[in-house]
Amino acid sequence: HTRLQGDWSSDVCSSDLLKNGYRNYQAHHEQQIKSIIALKSIGFSLIEIKNILELSQQPASENCNILSNQLIDEKQALIHQQIQLLEYGKNTLDHLKQYIKENSFIENQHNIEEMIENLYQLSKQAKAQ
Repeated sequence: HTRLQGDWSSDVCSSDLLKNGYRNYQAHHEQQIKSIIALKSIGFSLIEIKNILELSQQPASENCNILSNQLIDEKQALIHQQIQLLEYGKNTLDHLKQYIKENSFIENQHNIEEMIENLYQLSKQAKAQ
C-alpha cells in the first residue's frame, strides 16, 4: 500500500472536503493515484513522482522534454542494474541448488565464494546509484 501524507498529498491530489469530513475525489484523482502506485512499484521515490506529476502539468516545452527524458534515463539505468543484480543472484542460487543436489558443495567452495563475491560487488554498485 502507498500512503500519501501531509502537504504533498494535498498538492498532488487536492480534493474537496465535504461537510461529513470525507474527501470528494474526481476521476483524474484516481488516475493520479494509479500513476503514483505504478511509479512507486518500479522504484521511483515520492519526490521523483512529485516532479513527474508537476512536469506533466506544465505545457510542452523543450526544457520539460529534456528534464523528463533525463529522469526516465536515470531510472532506466538503475532498473537495468537492478535486473542484472537479480539475474546474477538467481543464477547463483541455481548453481548453489545444483551443488547441493549433486552433494558437491564442498568441492565447489571456491566457485561459491567467487559467486558470492561477485554478487556482493554487484550489490555495492547498485546501492551506489
